[in-house]
Amino acid sequence: MISLLLLVPVVAALVAFISNMAGIGGGALLVLFFLYAMGLNSVSGSGLSLITIATSSIIGSYSNIRSGFVNFRLFRILLLTGLSGVFLGSLLSFAVPTEIFKGVFGFIPLVIGSFSLFFAVAQRKAKIHAVPQKRFGYDIWSMGVAAGIISGFTGMGIGGITGTYMTAIRKMHPKTVFSTIILAMVITSLFGGLLHLGPVSFSGNTLIYIPFLIIGASLGAFIGARVSGVIKSGNLRLFQSLVIISTGILAILIYFTGL
Repeated sequence: MISLLLLVPVVAALVAFISNMAGIGGGALLVLFFLYAMGLNSVSGSGLSLITIATSSIIGSYSNIRSGFVNFRLFRILLLTGLSGVFLGSLLSFAVPTEIFKGVFGFIPLVIGSFSLFFAVAQRKAKIHAVPQKRFGYDIWSMGVAAGIISGFTGMGIGGITGTYMTAIRKMHPKTVFSTIILAMVITSLFGGLLHLGPVSFSGNTLIYIPFLIIGASLGAFIGARVSGVIKSGNLRLFQSLVIISTGILAILIYFTGL
């Protein structure tokens, strides 16, 4: 038990570093850790993952706001749609047994990551457009709701879908998109985490992990935000894609091999 507790902040720091580097929640890695290493059920694991994402997003957002990367109009859209989707996804998570959750979980990041990788490679030399300051289409609103549902169900952040769509399809500037998504995840992930943990298991067995998660997430997010500021946008997109795909493959392998 003690050794696992000491491992929690290490895993949280790694996930937070990835999250603030790639603009994604990184929660898939944490969910796997909670499901298979800690033996938690899918609802508790997803909830703790979302709490960690919210913590790491706070640290990253401070740096991103100071650097002027956040688009606040886009933030408001992602916040509204993300919260709506997270609520629906969280309700779904209560209805799906943990064993079924484990079986389908890996395919979600695998599909998202493959889509992201295809466009990241195909468009490395394509022209990147600035994020609009005034108008966003209904497609952005739809992606926000879809991302929220996936987030509430899986415990991942909303960045996998929204970040991929806005950078790959709409060709918006990755640093602005990812920075804005990270800020939105402060609230959407906290909301989802409370939805998961509040009705189910605010017990000692669950609460004991939260301080360790916060410490690790804070450290990892601080380092990740600093590093992301000096990396080229195209490389950030490629990194995002590879992280998502790798997580999906790992989840599938663990499930089918019974490791």
